[in-house]
Amino acid sequence: MRIFIGKLVSCIIAVMFIINMSGCATYRVHPEFKERHKNIHAVAVMPPEADAYILTFQGDKKRLNDLVPIMEKTTIQELEKVLSDKSYVIKKLDLGKEALDTKPQLRETLFNVNKLFTKSLEDIAKGKKKTFTYSLGSEVNTFADLAGSDILIFTKEEGIKKSAGEIAKDVTKGLVTSAALLLIGVVYVPIPQTAATIAHIAIVDSNDGAILWYNNNVTNPNWDPENQKQLAQLIRSLVSPFPDSAFKQKDVKEKLIEKKQPGQMPADVKKGTVLVPVGN
Repeated sequence: MRIFIGKLVSCIIAVMFIINMSGCATYRVHPEFKERHKNIHAVAVMPPEADAYILTFQGDKKRLNDLVPIMEKTTIQELEKVLSDKSYVIKKLDLGKEALDTKPQLRETLFNVNKLFTKSLEDIAKGKKKTFTYSLGSEVNTFADLAGSDILIFTKEEGIKKSAGEIAKDVTKGLVTSAALLLIGVVYVPIPQTAATIAHIAIVDSNDGAILWYNNNVTNPNWDPENQKQLAQLIRSLVSPFPDSAFKQKDVKEKLIEKKQPGQMPADVKKGTVLVPVGN
């Protein structure tokens, strides 16, 4: 019996290790993603829905108001950087407080779309549909038209910190578990988790609101929301699997300059074309 339990625990630990190492390899795509991706060139990042709080010893949540705008800014910057590197054209979308205050209807539309986004994430988690066909509705057109983009990037993230008392409680629980496992010959060293961040990224079609591509890090939440480098790395790892732009190509001038031999005009340059020198 003792041998059986030991093997069972070992298997569980191995499975947990594999899940944790798989990290962000959870992305899902719309059935028509490959075809629709051909027409994606311009991208706009929606304001992330971010929240952050600290867990106290009593189990209460204390919101970290100063951390939320930092998370939002880091997320937008990293998304735009990665997608720009993938040769997408980045379109700016101003949905700040001042912009929304002057357009109450825009604020209402943003509320409705974000509500549908939250509902879609719940449905995805439950696996409500056999095929990945979730949508945020046609109201997303409002924001796509404002930005002039083909797709919109939606992000929802939650950052959690633990108080010293909460960490101590986890350590105590870990020591109890460690003592129990030692009885069956399994050595377990408790490592308290002091912080966690869970992020969801959805890339949405600007025409019909369909979620074309989606990823999260639910299986690997061990990221500190207060550490901007870690948060940037998390966002980067989530969006990196998204394919490069179908419009990716080298600048024509660069091609001509590369082909040009010293003192010769490239063969594929028509007569009368003037090449402008780049640099000295």
